Amino acid sequence: MAKAKGNSAGQTQTMGSHEKTLKKQAEDMKVTKKPSYAVPGRLYVPYRALGYITNDVPVCVQNLGTAYFLATCIGRSFQIYNCEKMNLLFVGTPTSEPITALAAHKELTFVASGAHVLTYRRGKELSRMTAPSKTQVISVIFLGEVILALGLNNTLFVWKLEDGELVSKVELGESFNASCMMHPSTYINKVLVGSHDGVLQLWNIRTMRLLYQFPKFHSPITCLEQSPVVDVVGIGLLDGTIAIHNVRTDERLMTFRQEGKVTGISFRTDERTHMATGSMSGDLHIWDLEAQRLVHTVNGAHDGTITSVHFFTGQALLLTAGSDNSVKQWLFDPDEDEPRLLKSRTGHHSPPTFVRFYGPEGKIVLSAGRDRSLRLFSVVRDAQNCELSQGSIERKSKKLKKSVDDLKLPQILKFAASPAKQKEWDNIITCHANQWEARLWSFQRKAIGKMVISAKDNQAIRAVGISVCGNFGFVGSAAGQVDMYNMQSGLHRRTFGRAGGGHTKAVVGICCDNLNRVLTTASLDGTLKFWDMKNGKVIETLDLSSPVVQMEQHPENELMAIVTDDLCLRVVDQETKRVIREFWAHKSRITDIAFSPDGRWLVTSALDGYVRTFDLPTAHHVDSFYVDQVVTSLSFSPTGEFLVTTHVDQVGLFLWANRSFTQSVSLRKLEEDEDAPHMDLPGVVVTAAEESADKTDRELAGDAVDPFAGFEDTNETDEVVPPTNTANENSRWVDDDVVASAGRASDGMIMTSTLPKSRWQNLLSLDEIKKRNKPKAPPKAPERAPFFLPPLSKDRFVLDNVSKDDKQAEDRATKKQTLNFESLEAVSKFVILLRQGRELNDYTEFIKHIKTLPPSATDLEIRTLPLENDFQDLKSMLSALQSILESGRDFELAEAYLAVTLKVHGDVIIQSCESASDVGMDLDSGVAEPDSEDGLDKYLNGVLAAHEALWTRLGERFRVGLCLVDFSRFVR
Repeated sequence: MAKAKGNSAGQTQTMGSHEKTLKKQAEDMKVTKKPSYAVPGRLYVPYRALGYITNDVPVCVQNLGTAYFLATCIGRSFQIYNCEKMNLLFVGTPTSEPITALAAHKELTFVASGAHVLTYRRGKELSRMTAPSKTQVISVIFLGEVILALGLNNTLFVWKLEDGELVSKVELGESFNASCMMHPSTYINKVLVGSHDGVLQLWNIRTMRLLYQFPKFHSPITCLEQSPVVDVVGIGLLDGTIAIHNVRTDERLMTFRQEGKVTGISFRTDERTHMATGSMSGDLHIWDLEAQRLVHTVNGAHDGTITSVHFFTGQALLLTAGSDNSVKQWLFDPDEDEPRLLKSRTGHHSPPTFVRFYGPEGKIVLSAGRDRSLRLFSVVRDAQNCELSQGSIERKSKKLKKSVDDLKLPQILKFAASPAKQKEWDNIITCHANQWEARLWSFQRKAIGKMVISAKDNQAIRAVGISVCGNFGFVGSAAGQVDMYNMQSGLHRRTFGRAGGGHTKAVVGICCDNLNRVLTTASLDGTLKFWDMKNGKVIETLDLSSPVVQMEQHPENELMAIVTDDLCLRVVDQETKRVIREFWAHKSRITDIAFSPDGRWLVTSALDGYVRTFDLPTAHHVDSFYVDQVVTSLSFSPTGEFLVTTHVDQVGLFLWANRSFTQSVSLRKLEEDEDAPHMDLPGVVVTAAEESADKTDRELAGDAVDPFAGFEDTNETDEVVPPTNTANENSRWVDDDVVASAGRASDGMIMTSTLPKSRWQNLLSLDEIKKRNKPKAPPKAPERAPFFLPPLSKDRFVLDNVSKDDKQAEDRATKKQTLNFESLEAVSKFVILLRQGRELNDYTEFIKHIKTLPPSATDLEIRTLPLENDFQDLKSMLSALQSILESGRDFELAEAYLAVTLKVHGDVIIQSCESASDVGMDLDSGVAEPDSEDGLDKYLNGVLAAHEALWTRLGERFRVGLCLVDFSRFVR
């Protein structure tokens, strides 16, 4: 372990620090990173992002018949929802630049990204149109058979939809600063263009002529909307004015005024004459056009700017979208002017700061953010995402005329959850900023509970914990006291530290062992205290000589990871109460830590953007990568499949796939000055490598899908990689070809292959997999035609006039299609390489070939192994297995191949040995005693001898390891 140079302990900070503080510290502690060349991560690859709904780009609503679909922008990609159930249907492939505008026509979606207008169908790109001079496009509309785009340089571009040809380019003038545009209904080839100067113009895009310029408005134009009445449009201004204007007669029909910029206008098209407008403050205003007055205001409809407002045609249903990462639908009841929230899709509108996986299946993620909310995200189904309810705060907000965020609980600093008793009582505890009361939540009801537990010393709670059984909850105060409560009744059970011997500063971590015997607490006073849960007395105190800022516990092996203010990461065994590992790799403050499910790895994040992985058995730093956005929190899934992270200035949760979950990864110790790869954050679209891998090997019975087939250990990137002498350079990981060339394992090592587990696990249980995949019912015969339909003739097509030459050509074609079984070669590549290996006494090529075969193909080759010529091919197979076992490599593959070979050809081997004239059996060793020089029993004895020697060597290492573990656990 290399100790970092120049480490200096800064001021102690609690885990409740905000994102701005983290960002500032990251800039102050910024470490000069060496340039990297986008090398893919060894252990983790970007998978997908969760929690993104929409951003500040206006949404697009399109109807196909009676169904409505919604397209929302999420940065460099877009999502399409079904408005009826708000289900996510499609996600567009990412663009090279951020999306600036959306439009739709039938099944097509038009996306403006940089200087391009892209056409999509069902999330897949079909065509691309580029504006001349690389002009950025800020608005797109569909008009008849052409696509109209508004450029940032005050230019209108018109393309044909059919072939993407640029039809015309309309220059609006240097003095005209365009802001928005709209196509007036029934106006052929006409478009209205508004400007930031308050000027509104009507253009003919076919003749490229300015038809009319309206009198200048007193404020910049922000949005334009067609009303249900022809010639009448709604015009929104920056100062909050809404003008209803007749563009044919240039007459102002009516004017309304709201507070703040008008960000969206929509007109109701059923029996009520209502107009809805949105504002920058997130308020939704409903206007009565007949009475020309404001009838209702939904205060805080969104927690940010309302970017879009849309009434569904002929329905009392209103859709709004905001920059707060949410889309909502509002329903107007009959004879009511006040809308009520019908359904919504929301996510965090402020960056999440604390995230943890919930439950043993690894499908649910809980997160808390600066938006004062506790949210649930599903890894497998976005429709299950929701916010845990904090009570009827929406009803209170209407009465008090305050926003919903103002009535929520203070920001959640930490939470602890246990799924053991989720169906019986509340099972989540949260502590809040500057609050001396902790709240209980029910995962089952997705809502806050009625009970509140508090710190008995009336100090702010800094840490919470919950027992594995879910019966006890713990709260640690800023004064160093810890209180234990019963989760079912909410009654106080015990206080740790009141009678003396407690912490002198704030408690930052609370852990309980699996048997509820020992409670471990960590504090800013630099100590760990182990308490007896029965009597509340201190068992032992461990002084770490530096303030502790965080503590995490592995639930099974009872190891605890301790982060101290001196940038050291320590691992403490709760049973022996001693520090067993120290890691000094970080050069800036650690923001979060997480154990892998098997307890082998410890993953950390820091303010310099690095995510590091430490291997606990070897005490080595084995993997690292860095991102541009500082990681504020991370968590490992209980299944080991994903790592989830949250970042500064990012409202989403980001999943990283663990490559070792589906394939074997060779790791080694990283040097202190070794470069770490730079990685981009995952997008909302699953990486193409994962999608393509889903199709591979699926036809093979029981073959596991490898979602990382596209991420090979290679330096092929889009960037130019400087040439390096890789032969003399230490590799970040071990190459399989290098290992293969090494021959026998050195120093008596026993090595496994780097193939996925499915290659040998599924081979052993292939019969069960085929039985499971067997159809339950035979295919049904097609139904007979009704009796009144005439039967079809066998020869449906009869050709009368066929020439003699045509008949001869047909006869030749028929002969070509006839198989000549005598000319067929019945020997596969498997058998050919096996025979070559026997002749050369080298089975290297055969072993390479068999490692490439899927389980079903390997099983077929072993079953169809030729048995003629005195079992020469079967003898060669046993000889090849003996060579693998003697080399000490590919251990698990050799065991699987040997098991299948003996299972399939065991009866032949036994019969051959019994039929030999003088074959005996050594009862003590169980090894056949051969008399024949080249009998099948000779090869069987060789395999058994190599197998026994290998397992004897492996057993010795197991015993040494167990003795060492027992000694280290009980020695004092």
